[in-house]
Amino acid sequence: MKWIQEIKEDDLKDTCLEICELIGFNNTLKLIKNFGGSELYIPKIETIAKAKRDVAICKEFNGYNYKTLARKYNLTERHVREICRDVVEKKKQEPIKNQISIFDLK
Repeated sequence: MKWIQEIKEDDLKDTCLEICELIGFNNTLKLIKNFGGSELYIPKIETIAKAKRDVAICKEFNGYNYKTLARKYNLTERHVREICRDVVEKKKQEPIKNQISIFDLK
């Protein structure tokens, strides 16, 4: 594989050349070595940011503040409800504070 050492920036075409301009030649070669020949999906930055936003919404959610969160994050209440659905389900499964279980009775 001697010819691999002979690869230069001029040998790159199209997308590889664009990537090289963004992250540099050596990093482009690393990407090619690791992912070359496979389809690589790179999500939009908005997709990654959306996931972070949803985590923040769930942390701020108190069970009643759908409208406040919707306004704060410029979403509909329905969308906030969808984001918080798992949190609500998890809270429903938690035992009620100070409630005695029937299994505690003897």
